[in-house]
Amino acid sequence: MTASSPRPRARLLLLPALLVALAAAPVSAQVASEVTLDASPQLFTVLCALRAAGRTAPEALAAPEAVRAAVDAALARMSPERRAELEAFFEQRQALARDDVSAYVSTSLLLRPPPSLEFILPRDQLPADAWELREFPAALRTFYGAAGVDRLWRQVLPAYEAAIADRQADVAQVLLETRAYLRMTGQSTPGRIYVVYLEWLLPPALTNARSYGDEYYLVIHPQRPDLLDAVRHQYLHYLLDPVTLKYASTMSSWIPLQTVAQHARRLPAPFKEDLLLLATESLIQAVELRLKRLSTAEVSARLDASEQSGYILTRHFYYALELYEEAEPSIRFFFPELVRLLDVDQELARLERVRFSDLPASVSHTPSPDQTIRRLLSEGEALLAAGNAAAARDRFERVLQTFDPTEPRALYGLALLASQAGEREQAKQYFLRALERAREPHILGWTHVYLGRIYDLEGDRRRALEHYQAALALNARVEKMEQAARRGLEQPFGQDDGRPRF
Repeated sequence: MTASSPRPRARLLLLPALLVALAAAPVSAQVASEVTLDASPQLFTVLCALRAAGRTAPEALAAPEAVRAAVDAALARMSPERRAELEAFFEQRQALARDDVSAYVSTSLLLRPPPSLEFILPRDQLPADAWELREFPAALRTFYGAAGVDRLWRQVLPAYEAAIADRQADVAQVLLETRAYLRMTGQSTPGRIYVVYLEWLLPPALTNARSYGDEYYLVIHPQRPDLLDAVRHQYLHYLLDPVTLKYASTMSSWIPLQTVAQHARRLPAPFKEDLLLLATESLIQAVELRLKRLSTAEVSARLDASEQSGYILTRHFYYALELYEEAEPSIRFFFPELVRLLDVDQELARLERVRFSDLPASVSHTPSPDQTIRRLLSEGEALLAAGNAAAARDRFERVLQTFDPTEPRALYGLALLASQAGEREQAKQYFLRALERAREPHILGWTHVYLGRIYDLEGDRRRALEHYQAALALNARVEKMEQAARRGLEQPFGQDDGRPRF
């Protein structure tokens, strides 16, 4: 979903509330909010469809009487034939995908506003959880017309507007306090958004946090008692994900600690497999504890619980943040110091005394498969740029083996690693596989250039020229890539100095 996508009129930017709160603050401390409290007709339609098909418990509708009555009346007017078609669709999907409300809520974030309700992405670019529901939009459009959801949405919209207005000031204050603690109040993040959808039809026990590139979302019931905590948690991801990613390579010495975390039964699998995810979540939990200003006993209990659940870096970050609070730089510049302050050997010795809990976790901020893929790819690319070939290969291979064997960025990364190692044939095979799925002009262009060079070194000038020409035909406007392609057209690669090379 892009920032320019049409929104319902219930949408309220938090900018006014923030400006009121900041009225007495210095101009340098003021910041425009990228955060929106919103209501989504796409999400509303999806949850109505789930309810009509009996996929949510009747008692889960914890909404105002006006919303409950309007929804039940609209669904009651559906013809038995249309209802049977909808139920049949969900029965079929149950055999093919998780019959999980959360999966459908996540998918709703990738739909265009009604009546279109099409995916905003091409099918071959859908995240893994949405791919399993790729036939959902057609069934949803049929339901939208059969249930008269357009009229129903207009009828219930005032209840959503009231919920947004009621929560706006408190949410704005939480965002302000969070940015102030991180010393990011004078910084903007153009092109990035964070949308909080308040949804009366959502089961109150369910929250859904997702991120797609630079777009972060939280779907939550307006009366959740921990609404502000959930808003803050996803906002901390929004602010800190780019910070930890930037310094991913500086945490390479922490890898032995990841091995320790893998023994924690309560720790969700993505955190066991990805040190960057574990470090980011631990930092966020530590910041949350610092902001809550708890007593010493409460802090000790919370740190123990976090550690016993597998978030073994939370304690380090919590106490290291004491030094941050005494310093002046923003967290964006102080984060490398937080990394430097951790003594891996001392932590390994201390963690030998920790007994991980076997009890099931009550709340888990588990990233989606798509989010984990993006983070692994970004981490792999950062490690590749830093010259850590072994760690970069681990990330790319993990994407291919665990999530998607055709992921082009992972194949391209492994091709570059093979090229650097002089493994020409392996590099060629990876480049050819990447070429089948790649869509990004940068990857396509350089893949053609590298394949052209390989074919030149193999003496197949005809194929080499085809790839150099294909790279230029992309018109990708990547100057260095186009220069390399033109040089390849002028003379065979590796023969300009009389010595074959790659």
